Amino acid sequence: MYGFGIPQKLSAAAPQNLWFPWSLESVLDAKRTLLVDQRVSVRYYVNMRDRSFTNLSLAFFDVDGTLVRRDYSGNLSLKTRAFNFAAETVFGLKGFDYTKILGRGIFGLTDRSIIKTTLSRLSISESEYYAREDELFLAIDDYFEKHVSHENDAGYYQIPGVADFLKLLLSENIRVGLVTGNIKKHALWKLEICGFDNVFTTGGYGEDAELRSHIMRAALERNSDIPLDRICHFGDSPADLIAAQECQVRAVAISSLGGGTHDRAELAATGYGLIIDSWLESASIGSYLA
Repeated sequence: MYGFGIPQKLSAAAPQNLWFPWSLESVLDAKRTLLVDQRVSVRYYVNMRDRSFTNLSLAFFDVDGTLVRRDYSGNLSLKTRAFNFAAETVFGLKGFDYTKILGRGIFGLTDRSIIKTTLSRLSISESEYYAREDELFLAIDDYFEKHVSHENDAGYYQIPGVADFLKLLLSENIRVGLVTGNIKKHALWKLEICGFDNVFTTGGYGEDAELRSHIMRAALERNSDIPLDRICHFGDSPADLIAAQECQVRAVAISSLGGGTHDRAELAATGYGLIIDSWLESASIGSYLA
């Protein structure tokens, strides 16, 4: 039984940091969309009755900005706090906060790239980083495990329409998996909060590699029974599109209008894949994959 739960309640508080990609109005629009989810679902399935993804056998999904978003509300996420704690503990960097250092440049980076890039800007050499990478991620895991049970309002919620799209894929027996830069434990925790229990059966994660294309290759190796031309990756960043192109699979990216982290122009600049503004654009996705 697949779990598609109800998204967490959104906060109406306007985000204060400049790099946060969604305006208050866009967050409230998403909230209004979620409140009429049942009506959206009915219209969605009526429109999709004549659409079939006959050329698709495996769909990979990114996590943040593709499946889920987070209501920032000025509070650092558990993941961010864990990363900051680890950097302070392992490298003695008091007051470390990668969100302030990288800003909007975070989007599309894998967990390993986030921490490595941030440390490099603080004059930690690549060799120093790799020498202590294992220690660093053990500290991240330790912080996560100690605090996850107390995280009562993590703020993650489903991007509007994506649950319906996943249901459609599953109804056609299409295998669905993850290709994410998140540490696996963190990714599954976010998805569980948003009601995506037992949906994704395969994939590649932050533990597999530092580069997104290498993570995708790890996921492809785990699904070598499916030809590349029957695989599509769904994401929200230029990095998703570029990785898919490098791995020779098709790609679809949702823009910031539909909950992603990049606008159409940024995504189109890659010159690859299909760009959508809503997960309800299944007809366009079907035509692209035909």
